[in-house]
Amino acid sequence: MESGEWRTLSEQRAAAYRLLGELTGGEVVVEHDDKGAPYLPDHPELSVSISHCRKAVAVAVRSKGRVGIDVECRRKIGDGLIARVCTPDEQAVVQTASDPTMAFLQLWTRKEAVLKMRGTGIKGFGSMVGALGPNGSHVIDLETCLPDVVASLATGE
Repeated sequence: MESGEWRTLSEQRAAAYRLLGELTGGEVVVEHDDKGAPYLPDHPELSVSISHCRKAVAVAVRSKGRVGIDVECRRKIGDGLIARVCTPDEQAVVQTASDPTMAFLQLWTRKEAVLKMRGTGIKGFGSMVGALGPNGSHVIDLETCLPDVVASLATGE
């Protein structure tokens, strides 16, 4: 993970690609499949995942099995979004947390990391509701050392 202050999407993406190049040993070509998932045509043996927000970029690379990563910065979250992507139990956890916004974003990163690992992405938020059910994936929350930034990593076969 790398921290900084990137104002534009292209700056965030460039920082992520630089980090990915450092992990793979050189400049990389990144392409995207029909669902938007990144892959490295020059390294087909690697599973990669990329995420960025205005304060952080994160990449994950795995040689055996799939990987998904997500990083999110604090932002305003509407009740409608929470209702669309959370189960009733998850909504209760978010609403009773000491910091509901960050609790929601941590849950979001877990779900998005799983969906990226599966290769489905978040097209339509409906798939996020059941994302953390039994599915053979392992999800961990990552320590970011950045205030108001959360991240999660998911791995699977």
